Amino acid sequence: MSSQEGVLYQALLNAAADGIIIINFRGIIETFSPAAEKLFGYQADEVIGQNVSMLMPKDVAVKHDEYIHGHLTTGKTEIIGRGREVTACRKNGELFEMHLSIGRTTSVDGKPSFVGICHDLTEYKRALYQLERIDMRYRSVFDSQGLFIVRMTLDGHIMLANRTFESLFNQPLSKRLDKFTDCLFDSSKEEFLGRMEMLRQGGENEFKLPLTLQVGGQRNEVEWWLRRVTDRDGTHIQAVGIDVSEKVIAANEVFFLKHFDSVTKLPNLEFLRKKFDQLEPVSKAQPYAFVQFELANLKRMLKLDGDSEVDEKLRRITSVFDEDSTIVMASRLAQGCFLVVYRVPQYSDVEDYVSACLDNLQELLNLHEVVGSELRAGCAVYECGESFDQSVARSHMALVHSEQENIPFMLYNESIQKEYERSKQIEKSLLGALALGKIQVFMQPKIDLGSGQVCGYEALMRWHDTKLGFVSPLEIIKVVQELDLVIELDKYIITKTLNAIQAHRSLFSEQQPVSINVSAKSFVRRDVMEHLIIGLQERGLPSEVVEVEVTEDAVLSIGEAVKANADLLRTHRINICLDDFGTGYSALSYLGKLPLDNLKIDREFVNEVKTNRGRVMLEAIVSIAKSLHLTVTAEGVEDQEQHDILAAIGCDFAQGYLYAKALPTDELQPFLIARNDACLQQGLLPSLEHQ
Repeated sequence: MSSQEGVLYQALLNAAADGIIIINFRGIIETFSPAAEKLFGYQADEVIGQNVSMLMPKDVAVKHDEYIHGHLTTGKTEIIGRGREVTACRKNGELFEMHLSIGRTTSVDGKPSFVGICHDLTEYKRALYQLERIDMRYRSVFDSQGLFIVRMTLDGHIMLANRTFESLFNQPLSKRLDKFTDCLFDSSKEEFLGRMEMLRQGGENEFKLPLTLQVGGQRNEVEWWLRRVTDRDGTHIQAVGIDVSEKVIAANEVFFLKHFDSVTKLPNLEFLRKKFDQLEPVSKAQPYAFVQFELANLKRMLKLDGDSEVDEKLRRITSVFDEDSTIVMASRLAQGCFLVVYRVPQYSDVEDYVSACLDNLQELLNLHEVVGSELRAGCAVYECGESFDQSVARSHMALVHSEQENIPFMLYNESIQKEYERSKQIEKSLLGALALGKIQVFMQPKIDLGSGQVCGYEALMRWHDTKLGFVSPLEIIKVVQELDLVIELDKYIITKTLNAIQAHRSLFSEQQPVSINVSAKSFVRRDVMEHLIIGLQERGLPSEVVEVEVTEDAVLSIGEAVKANADLLRTHRINICLDDFGTGYSALSYLGKLPLDNLKIDREFVNEVKTNRGRVMLEAIVSIAKSLHLTVTAEGVEDQEQHDILAAIGCDFAQGYLYAKALPTDELQPFLIARNDACLQQGLLPSLEHQ
């Protein structure tokens, strides 16, 4: 709940005349309004955290938890959404009658909660009792403030009404209306007339009926207790009413907070789902298109304009949707993400039609100064036999795919579904793979361009699952980021790499170190750096046997944590390599601010090295690195010509399929022997088959 919603929520509790009590699914009190404190005699801090049965007579209290359990188990809702009279117990032990209305809602964690609205019936009960006694006290009760009292015939003609009821009409009631229905709002008339017909036919003698009174432009929500009474004047209806307008307003506000977005006033998915079921049935020829779109520049808007200004812009989206006649319904799913539903005229034109609708929506958003950049959207077609939620989920898959592919619009298809299902399977299997050590570390040799000899390795993760097959590092990283397991994975790879070095000590040395990739998120974590250092010490390995590779985003902001961790690595004689240089933020200023040792040129630059422009750029990068006393490594080298150019411009090291793919540690020794023999015999580098 946002702070704005929290303030509104507290204001509703404080303003309500009736007591409001909220309990969780275990019957524990979580909210106790000021009116409830006054009603029961307890302070809120005396009851919050206690079982609500403390407010009941003992014979009812012992069964209350069983009632909740029965409701949650069977789903029966006899008391949900309906009012009833109950006996309650005050702090001083006094029992009293009250009217209780119970509603059910769902909390943020998905568990049910129950809201009880309590109205003291003491005065009402006393009034009913006194009205049945024809004595001198009748008139004082009849004129009591706070109660509407009306006597009418079985046909609804008003015979007598008290001053409280007459005060609604500014002049004597006899001059304003004859029938009780004349003061009812249209929606209440039919229900009242139906109940009166039941009374005339000998139905129930007493019942409660909520009705809306409308006098001029004013409306009052009143709960009436109507009773058929026979006395010396004949048979008539005795009606006693309590104005519950405040309670209804509070209930409406609670309903709004539950089902609508407080900023844009758009309905949430739960409300939209019910509304969608009421739409015209879908046809194959004219289906509904579910489109999720997000405002691409929302983060920039928040940073530049602030929350309040962005909220004001987002409020304009409601008017934008109202202006777009092609939108059937809409909802706000997240801060910058929305769902809109279109009715497509022709099934075959879904993609073109939705694209045109989004263009129109973009123009309207720009017109209202909501967003100045392109929308990113995903679309799924709702078809017969499918569920609302399924279409929402598919449109979300398409939106995620459009983000990953960096395209403005994506229509859901089977390949997206397969990719999504595979991602979910990877999510389910990943934790087990980490726990059981199934993700392996392979070593890709790094070549000294001067001697042609292996001068080090890069540790790369490889995962082959019996069900999933080969899971690429990109797939692993994507799922790890979604599950927030980045730190755990980095520590896992560090441990696996150190174990491999220890198990094959003859292959790795200070002259042939292993580079370990560390994410930007881990590079600012002291515990990750210490995990590496302590791991080396526990295995008796020299610090120089490893080096750390970090990407540009890890050092873009040279904060205290980055400086401290870089200094810690330098103190322990662990080199730092800046990976993928030039593909990210490309800020040269940080190169001289950190104790870097090596610069790794991304394969995108290596692929362009045969062009004049690409070679000039590489020469510039190498020149900058050399001026800062950094060695330079090129990755992704695939042919001899690339190798020769890189060596000519002064690049120190290289790795790629020209030399070797990433190999299991058991295959490194045969590779080294074969490479040394080739270098000795021919003085040339062998071309390995691209795999």
